[in-house]
Amino acid sequence: MKSLFRSFFTVSFYTFLSRVLGFIRDILIARYLGSTVIADAFFVAFRIPNFFRRVLAEGAYSAALIPVFSGVVLNPKDDREASDFVENTTSMLLFATLVLTILFFFGMPYIIQVLAPGFTDNKEAYELAVHFGKIIFPYLIFISLAAHFASINNVHERFAAGAFAPAILNISFILSLFILTPLLPSAGHALSYGVLIGGVLQFLYLYRSVLKFYRPRLRIPVLNEKLKNFFRLFLPGIVGSGVIQLNIVIGTIIASFLPVGAISHIYYADRLNQLPLAIFGIALGIVLLPNLSKAIKQSDQETIHNIQNRSIEFSLLISLPSAIGLFILAEPIIYILFERGAFLQEDTFYTARVLGYFALGLPAYIIIKVLVSCFFAREDTKTPLYISIVSVISNIVLSLLLIQSMREMGIALATAISAWINALLLYVMLSLKNNIKFDSVLISNSIKILTSSIVLVLGIYGLKVIIFEDFVSNSILINSLFLLLTIFLTIIIYLGLVIMLKVLTINQLRQYLKK
Repeated sequence: MKSLFRSFFTVSFYTFLSRVLGFIRDILIARYLGSTVIADAFFVAFRIPNFFRRVLAEGAYSAALIPVFSGVVLNPKDDREASDFVENTTSMLLFATLVLTILFFFGMPYIIQVLAPGFTDNKEAYELAVHFGKIIFPYLIFISLAAHFASINNVHERFAAGAFAPAILNISFILSLFILTPLLPSAGHALSYGVLIGGVLQFLYLYRSVLKFYRPRLRIPVLNEKLKNFFRLFLPGIVGSGVIQLNIVIGTIIASFLPVGAISHIYYADRLNQLPLAIFGIALGIVLLPNLSKAIKQSDQETIHNIQNRSIEFSLLISLPSAIGLFILAEPIIYILFERGAFLQEDTFYTARVLGYFALGLPAYIIIKVLVSCFFAREDTKTPLYISIVSVISNIVLSLLLIQSMREMGIALATAISAWINALLLYVMLSLKNNIKFDSVLISNSIKILTSSIVLVLGIYGLKVIIFEDFVSNSILINSLFLLLTIFLTIIIYLGLVIMLKVLTINQLRQYLKK
């Protein structure tokens, strides 16, 4: 467990670095584009390959490849079989994404009509989204191969390269805004090329990292038993692992019928909500899957039981205070980060409320990452698929009901509710299969974490009243310092509570962080 959490902290550190760069990127995007027609068009176009990226890098592809590849790697006498599997899957992925890119490139006008049907009444937004989509979509080829190489590294317990790679995309975004915007018709065009360049650079970086273990060559893919097993897991896993992203895509489709700016409000709020999800939930899932897969293949029941319980416990420990902070401090956070240039006061109002509702589902999003890994490690991708279908249907129904009175906030609330439905059903199915059982330590610590979180609500709300009573009249620098002070005090309060209640000891924290 110490090794697992050290790996988790490694992934979290590099993910945090990437997200800091991502915030700089989003601040610049808000400054250049705000919530304009160009912004909505770019976010719709970027949503398509970004959905595939998140499903591949953080979900179905890794979930299918890692359990199968772990079985190969666990046999150290057969390095040739491992090399053969890597070459076969690399070639298959390249050919598949190349064909998909060609189809989407020529079918982009129809794809945009499906993804943003509300754009058909706005010619400018529609034409820009189609144009941006054609520039961006080849990114799928490079990011898919990058995700493939990251998964191979993860099986060998080399997590740093895959965790750092998204930072390269954010750097490309930032540089493209400064360098390409003056040379192109708009910042949206510059960002579209920045996505493609970033994908190429991520691919080159991760290809170089995988050369430590293999030198994959291109060849005609052979549909052998290992590849059949991979596809058996991958195809249902596409939907099952990408349900959160699928719900966001559905939200984008519905939001396209709302006034200009609604899609942008959802994007900016989702980016902030993704910070704790990426640093903790996705990082935990990345590290958990290969470790749990190996324990299951070795029939080590004690390790399996311990990994699952401690992972859920850690998810609650991190996600509840994160959700509380984002919900209560949503307005000052959005104001400090984004309200300047083309991003107006009205945009702050709507984006902050969308963020607050997204945050209600944050603990569920992170728990889903853990529970889905418990299925995937057992080579079961069908059950999460069926559950995700229920979640998606509930999201659509709730979005359509709530959008009438709550605009884009209704979409965010529907996404949060459907996430909790998803998490609950995943747990019920694992329990029915006797694949999970909460131990006494998890139950006891969960009560203590919930108690600490209730106290934290009062603490953060009190800090908000005292520190952000009149934040609009303060300078950006003063507000930024106040926000950092609030976050620091919140962490001190929460850590003090969980240590006092013996959820986490100082010695445990030192052991997890010790190299």
